[in-house]
Amino acid sequence: MSLTQNVHRLERAVSLATGATAIVAGVCQGGTSGVLKALGGAALLQRGLSGHCVIKGLISDPKSELECLRERVAELRAALPRLQKEMDSLKGRQENRLDHAVEETFPASDPISP
Repeated sequence: MSLTQNVHRLERAVSLATGATAIVAGVCQGGTSGVLKALGGAALLQRGLSGHCVIKGLISDPKSELECLRERVAELRAALPRLQKEMDSLKGRQENRLDHAVEETFPASDPISP
């Protein structure tokens, strides 16, 4: 079951505009309140882009919305092992690059200067 669009065209446009404005204002403001403002803006931006609002869904059809959320959590859980494997691989490549850079920067044949 996929998330249905429950936010209509005008609501989406308002969410996109308000979200983008809040993100910019939060970043410019800085601090804890700025971060909170930017996060709220990101939520509004996501609402406008996806056309779905979880809160609106919980109010209008809570059973269906909870089922969709459960399915989404199950999908994310299933993806975790793959993501962990990718992260481990990335970490290994970064460590190899760092080792190579250290070897290139400090060759063993160069004497240590006093």
